[in-house]
Parts: sequence; C-alpha cells; structure tokens
Amino acid sequence: MAISTSPVPAATPAEEAEASVGTGGKIAHWVREVRRLPLLPLSLLLVFLIIPAIFAELIAPHNARRGDLDDRLVPPAWSGGKMSVRTVVEKVNRENRQNEVKLSDAERNVRIGDASVVGKPEGAAPEVGDQLVTVIKQGGSTKYLLGTDKNGMDIFSRIVHGARLALVVSLMAIFVSGFIGTVLGILAGYFGGWIDTVVMRLVDMSLSISLVLIALVLAATLGPRIENVLIVVCLFLWSRYARLVRGETLALKTQDFIARSRVAGASQFRIMLRHIFPNLVNTIIVLATLQLGFVILLEAGLSFLGAGIPRPNPAWGLMVADGRELIIDSWWVSFFPGLAILFTVLSVNLLGDWLRDRLDPKQRNV
Repeated sequence: MAISTSPVPAATPAEEAEASVGTGGKIAHWVREVRRLPLLPLSLLLVFLIIPAIFAELIAPHNARRGDLDDRLVPPAWSGGKMSVRTVVEKVNRENRQNEVKLSDAERNVRIGDASVVGKPEGAAPEVGDQLVTVIKQGGSTKYLLGTDKNGMDIFSRIVHGARLALVVSLMAIFVSGFIGTVLGILAGYFGGWIDTVVMRLVDMSLSISLVLIALVLAATLGPRIENVLIVVCLFLWSRYARLVRGETLALKTQDFIARSRVAGASQFRIMLRHIFPNLVNTIIVLATLQLGFVILLEAGLSFLGAGIPRPNPAWGLMVADGRELIIDSWWVSFFPGLAILFTVLSVNLLGDWLRDRLDPKQRNV
C-alpha cells in the first residue's frame, strides 16, 4: 500500500479566524467567571482568616502567649509621642507648681523605666528633692504595630494566631456537627417511621437548649476549655443539618432514579450513599459556609464570657474581654480584635450567600 506524501494543505483564513475566535472565546469565558467571583469577601477572608491561620509563625513578629511587662499598654505604631509630667521626690516646690511623689514610688518608676531623674544618668536612683520626669502616656513604637495589652503581649501577633485558633475550632465543630446531622437527617428522611420521629424530637430538644447556659455550666464544672466550645457548638449545630437534610431526602427518595435503583437491586445503603448523598452535597456546603461565621462569632462570645477558650490562648473573644475595662484610655486592646471578628464574619456570610446563589438550582433559575 502506497503512503501518500502529499503536503497537508494550509489552513484557510476562515479556519484561522475561527480558531482565534475559539481561543479568545475561552479567555473571555474565564474572564467572565473570575469577574463573577465575590472578590471583596474572598479578599477579606484571605487577609483576616486563611493567610494568618496558615502562615501564623511567619507573619507574627512576637510570641502570642508571652509578653513583656515593661512594654504593657503600648499604643499603635502611628500614635503620637510620649507625654510626661515633672514631679519632685517627697518635697513640694510650690513656686514651680510641681507635685510630690513618694520615694518608693519614684524608685519603682525609675526601675521599670517609666521615669528618669533630671540631671542624672538614665537608671540612676532618685533621692529626696530630685526632679522626676514620669511618662504618663507612652507613644507608639514600630516594634508593636497594633500596640500591646495590659500584659505586654503584642496584639498583632495575638490576632494572627487567634485566626488559626478560630479557624481550627470552627472547622472541627462544623465537620463533627455536619457529619452527625447529615447521617441522622438521611436516615430520618429515607426510612421515616419511628426513626424519623426520634430524630425530629431530638432536633426539637437541641433547638430548645440554651447554649450560653450549658457553656457556663461546663465552664463552672470542668473549667474553660476548647472542648467545651466544641461540645456546645456540636449540640446546637447538628440539628440544623439534620432538619435540612431530612427535608431534601424526603423529596429525593420519591424521584424516578431512586425507584429504578430499587428495581435494579441496589441495597438501601447503596441508594443512600451513591444516589441521595451526592445530591445533598451542594446544600451541605452552602449551610456549612453560612455556619462558619456563626461558629466564629459564637466561639468569640463564649470566650468573652469566660466559658470558652482559656487564657493565655490568643482567642479573639478573650482579647476583647481583656480590653473592656481599658476602652477609654487603651481603646486599641479591644478595637482591633473586634475589627478582625467583624470583617471575618462579614466576609464568610457574603461568601455563603454567593455560594447559595451559585449552587442552589432554585436560586439560579430566579
């Protein structure tokens, strides 16, 4: 058989134009898909939660659980310079309107670096009659970007490590509660009968429980621990998954493809695993995303009340609680952790709404 060696004809201009249009069409398609992404929620989520949680050791400049008492309540780096007052050690000088300070207090202030004696080297011990310059308001330092708390711990480092703690606790709670709720919801919706009755009564009991009360009881008996937060969140969240999954399963088990699977000899377990569960994945993902912000807020609230994560762990709720008594003079102690909670929960909720519109067929049709 002879092999043809004739040259392949070159593509016509029409074919080349069609190929270029196809490539351009693919690029335009990807551009449209990227523009449809919720860029603002994703950016906030990356900046305040995901990136700090993954690279906490690389981002945080200081130890998040240890501080320096000499650097306590340092304001943010961009705040103004130091403010000081001049006093006299145990000797009132009414002519110059200078106040009096005890010798013991003067020695302590000099020792910790909050004061210095006029005309003497730094750190020199004060004597009666010396003029003492005492710092009453310390200026910001580039060493601490967002300032320090009352224990001298860097707020920026604690916020960064707090993001990891919030993400890990939230994902663990959502995974455990989602698994339990999904399994019970599928069983209740598919089999019905007494199984459905028992599961739904347990759901009603779970929804009627006061989370704060249980958290306070656990904290009083076992002490504040991370396990308490997981127990409380799982007791509350699994019922939401179970109720939603049950309703979806009731609608799916009446579909024709389920009847064909029974006729084909598929077992009950195979039908639930291979035919019902895959059709519930989108609903579960949307609910889990929406619950992520709720769990972060719940964990922060329990830690704020002292029933959640214990000290000295860098939990955002603990940081807000530590600064509530200092909100007038040292506003940054509570402000920046609260800002992190605000932006994180807002971004997660916006992302959940976007996923619901994209993954829910009813929402897409509307």
